[in-house]
Formats: sequence, structure tokens, C-alpha cells
Amino acid sequence: MSTGREYPPGERADYIDEVRGQWETIFPGLDTSMVAVMGRIARIAQIVQSRSDAVLAAQDISRAEFDVISLLARHGGTLSPTRVSTELIISGAGVTKRLRCLASAGLVSRVPDPADGRGSLVQLTAEAWELLRPILESVLSFEDRLLADIDPAAKDQLSTSLRELLLIIEADTADS
Repeated sequence: MSTGREYPPGERADYIDEVRGQWETIFPGLDTSMVAVMGRIARIAQIVQSRSDAVLAAQDISRAEFDVISLLARHGGTLSPTRVSTELIISGAGVTKRLRCLASAGLVSRVPDPADGRGSLVQLTAEAWELLRPILESVLSFEDRLLADIDPAAKDQLSTSLRELLLIIEADTADS
């Protein structure tokens, strides 16, 4: 890849360096420094999501289904559909579609909401609880392999920096 930048021995350009070099060719002097961070986050997310989806598919579950099941499990197994929508940042229609699919697979059921006689909650079934741990272990093993070559101190530093960024972005979203 030609980025117009010289790299020290052992360092090499990545896809984002190439993108920045292309923009520099088209619009010389345009500040694309933020792409060095945001572009890499987006690119990493796309690659990890795609590969992780394959890990989930091998377990006979989709990303959408896994997201709902794991969310419910982390909250004790029962939530309102509205809370599922809010937590997963998806529309009510998207939640309905996912819940319908999970219900027909026997992984969730609807139960009356004791706080609201008109509403219902979504609850994990015993079958979902049984399936969850091996699926989660396969995803965690995959993610561990992705990070295996990174020094533990560098992982901690990266985690801290990403937490700071996420807190800033979440706060900005909450203020909007």
C-alpha cells in the first residue's frame, strides 16, 4: 500500500493509512487525523462482527438472537421489550421480529408484567440458559485468539482509552 508516509522498520501501513493517503491525494491538506482512530474502530468492528457472526452461525444462532439472549441473561433473564430496544439500540419493530424468532425457537417466552397488568416481559427459557454458556464460551475464545498477540499492558491501555471514548460518545448521545 502506498500512503506517502515512511514507516520505521517493523511497522507497516494498514487499510486506514491507505484511505488517509487516498484522501490526501484528492484533497491535499484535508485533516483526516480523526480517521486514524474512528476509521480503525469502525474497520475493526466490521471485521470482528463478520468473523464473530461466523462463530455464532457455527453454534446455530444469529448475532441478533445472541444479542437478545445475552442481554436478557445479564439482566437476570427477564426484561421488558422496551428495555431490550433501548439497551440494544434497535427499533421496537426490530425487537418484535427478534423476539418472535426466539419464541418460535423456544428460547424466550412472554410473561405478564407484575408492575403493569397490560404489559408483558420477555423471559429466557431453560433451553436458552443451557445453550448460552457454550455459545458465549465459543465467542470469548474467538475474541481471546484475536487479542492473543497484543501485550497485556497494551491491551489494558487500549481498553482504558476506548472506555474514555465510549463514555464521551455515550454522554454526547444522552445530551442530544
